[in-house]
Order: sequence, then structure tokens, then C-alpha cells
Amino acid sequence: MKKYSKSESGRSMVEMIGVLSVMGLITAGAFMLIRSGQASQRISRANDDVANIIGNIRTLFAENEDYSNLPSDVSKGTKLLDAMSLTTTTPFGSSTTYSVTRNSGDPNGFVVLLRGLSDKDCTVLANRAWDGSWGASCQNKVLSILVGD
Repeated sequence: MKKYSKSESGRSMVEMIGVLSVMGLITAGAFMLIRSGQASQRISRANDDVANIIGNIRTLFAENEDYSNLPSDVSKGTKLLDAMSLTTTTPFGSSTTYSVTRNSGDPNGFVVLLRGLSDKDCTVLANRAWDGSWGASCQNKVLSILVGD
């Protein structure tokens, strides 16, 4: 049987620092993946919310495809958005809000607004292809989606 001397017991300090460094890198990578996944989920949910708003307004006004009877400002807490069963909270927190306005230049269109976004989120959402939209833009942290028939 081989006997160990006192100088050979346990791990060295360099080995422990190496193990802790690797664990730190793995943890940092996991946090980055979680944050990226959460950001992607927020964008996806906002995309779904806006698609629901557009679809519901089109359904409500489908009979004559004329949005001139749309209230001038449809924002959270109003009867129209309540009738659509849209939650008043956005995926980006309480500082962001959905609203819908008439397109003053064309009775066959309306504008969906999402206010209070970060510049990055606003740009990502503006670059999405919105079904039936005439275009989307981002100015002053407000996403504007012009929708028409």
C-alpha cells in the first residue's frame, strides 16, 4: 500500500481557480441565453397582440371596410379594446401602451401604435412584415403600423 505525503493531499489552488473560472463562464453564458430568450418572447408576444388588434378591428368593421367610424383614439381601458379582450399590459412592462387611431388621410385605413418601446425593440418590430399593412415606422420610441385594405 502506497502512503501519501502531506504535500500531495487535495487540489492545488490553481486547479480550483480554473474550475471556478469555467463555472463562471458557463453561468454568464446561461444568463445571456435567458435574457435573449426573454427578449425574443416579448417581441413575439407584441407581434401577436398587434396582429390580434388588426384582425379584431377588421372583423368589427368588415361590413363596409370603412374605418371612418373608428373612434379617434382607441387606447387601453376603452370599450373597443375591452371588447377585443386585449390585456392592458404589454410584454414590455407598464410604461408601454397599445392604441389605435383613424388614418386621417384615408377612411379605409387605421394606425396601430405601441408607445414607450426601447429604440432596439421599436426597430425590430418596425422591420417585421405586418399582414395587410402599408408600412411600419419607429419614431421617438413609438411604433406606428399603418393598416389598410
